[in-house]
Amino acid sequence: MKSVIIRNMNLGRGVPKICVPLVNTDREGLLRDAASLQRLNADMAEWRADWYGGILEPGSLASLLSPLRRALGEIPLLFTFRTFREGGNLEASPSSYLSLLREAICSGYTDAVDVELFSGKDTVKELVSLAHERQVKVILSNHDFDSTPCREELVKRLRSMEEMGADIAKIAVMPGNAEDVLTLLSATVEADKLLSCPVVTMSMRGMGLISRLSGEIFGSCLTFGSAGKASAPGQICAGELREILEIIHRNQPLS
Repeated sequence: MKSVIIRNMNLGRGVPKICVPLVNTDREGLLRDAASLQRLNADMAEWRADWYGGILEPGSLASLLSPLRRALGEIPLLFTFRTFREGGNLEASPSSYLSLLREAICSGYTDAVDVELFSGKDTVKELVSLAHERQVKVILSNHDFDSTPCREELVKRLRSMEEMGADIAKIAVMPGNAEDVLTLLSATVEADKLLSCPVVTMSMRGMGLISRLSGEIFGSCLTFGSAGKASAPGQICAGELREILEIIHRNQPLS
């Protein structure tokens, strides 16, 4: 069984874990939302720092990570700054992106960090190396908000993530029709067989919702559910998501 331990969470086969994005734009709201995740019994929190006002200002990140860690308790924290070109909320230069992720990794407060596959080979190499030195897990990711590449290309990108040192390989795509959703699911099955690290995939919008629910069947180990404002098209409420995942799990044959 492929699995990765992130803080106290075993991410692998079986029921996919639920990650809840934090997308509040101000300090008070962010910490309030983080504290609420303990009541929701979230498996993981993703701080989408690209939503936070002033995050690129000097000292902003350092002032937030410690209280955010306290508010989350023992819930694992994934730090993500999604770039504008991959559907993020804020434009940042390559140097600002690199600096921000370095700081998050070295803070001692993050359990995992999202690094975009196409942020440049040197950037990926440096951040993966630094994260592993600091015992921080790396999700290498790619987000296509325009289309769904062919199955071969999806598998190629996921394999590239593994080759570059990913602890978890993640890809999200935009479907134009039902066939695109099937392409994503087929690529997920293939990647789950080929890769030695866990895989996270999703097809976005309402059309792709089935991909967020069926990870246990097709091989995606993590799914994203909202607790208020969604961070991507197609996310549903984390509570409803957990109910559906548990229903699917109860009806799976014993292996």
